[in-house]
Amino acid sequence: MKVEISYFSPEKIITVPGPEATYTFEINGEFQYIVDFSCYINGNNTNAHEEFFCNWMESPNYYPIYSLAEIYDLQQAEYEEMFKMQDIEFSYMKGSRKDTFFVKAIIRSPKQFKEYYPYLYGNGSMLNLSLWSLKQDVFRLEEREHESPFPVKRTKNNRTRPVKLKWIANTPIAISTENSTMFWVGYDGDYITAFSNDEHFSTIDSLQKIMPEKVELVIDYVWE
Repeated sequence: MKVEISYFSPEKIITVPGPEATYTFEINGEFQYIVDFSCYINGNNTNAHEEFFCNWMESPNYYPIYSLAEIYDLQQAEYEEMFKMQDIEFSYMKGSRKDTFFVKAIIRSPKQFKEYYPYLYGNGSMLNLSLWSLKQDVFRLEEREHESPFPVKRTKNNRTRPVKLKWIANTPIAISTENSTMFWVGYDGDYITAFSNDEHFSTIDSLQKIMPEKVELVIDYVWE
């Protein structure tokens, strides 16, 4: 199986949420290596990415795995049933929108990860937040003031003027540590991005050493 990857320069990344943000969460600290793993194989979006990541996460050295996802309240019952069937620890926190929750889970085995992966990927494909980290809980929620990117018209004292709406909401934050590695399901599920300070992610040759058997990494692009 060939998997295309792209390297990004951390200096080019905008990590604070806003209209120009690269990601939908804040990053505290710095990640040295940012690598996109394409979910397309030979130009087609197939389930091969599921096989690839589930095989990669077979190593017991990666556990426990911590995940953070923002889901709609109508998904809550489905997630709870899966968590209870797989004996996965989980907890809820209020989402950034009135109809959402942040669900935090602790995954302790490859079997649990294999069961949860379709939920993580499917959630990310719907443009909702889906993150997981290896061995360390690097995720936090903090209240932040948000501002709408575009003004709306408001009338006061017979005077109409454009204003930008502001509100307070829980904001997901990923904290970079010396050895942390985390993954984010990208927009529409087209790719999955790894953020890491692990030297294995520094080059394609060193990354290839921790790949599952029969996986060949291919450089698609290097963003300078």
